[in-house]
Amino acid sequence: MVLVGRDQAPTPVEFLLHALASCITAGIGNIAAARGVTLYEVESTIEGDIDLQGILGLSDRVRNGYRGIRAAFTIKGDAPAEKLAQIVEQSAGAPRYTDVLRQRRARGDRVNAG
Repeated sequence: MVLVGRDQAPTPVEFLLHALASCITAGIGNIAAARGVTLYEVESTIEGDIDLQGILGLSDRVRNGYRGIRAAFTIKGDAPAEKLAQIVEQSAGAPRYTDVLRQRRARGDRVNAG
């Protein structure tokens, strides 16, 4: 199903996944640098499960948003694998990401309709 346009560019919900992957990946780089670890490679893959019936309001039994988001990382650096995994977990597990994504509704203080 193509929502807008001709499926030639990402949708806003796809941009959300991209932004999340970008933030986590940048965090990995910053945390590694702060811990004195040189990274040679970081690759992020992120995907999410979403049912458009919820977004479009076609079903009240379907969540309006992602049901699940999964991320996978490949990381290489001059530290042991365990330390590299801890760096990824420190960034990916940060509440700043999950707190934003858990919000049920964005607050709309003003709506100009008419």
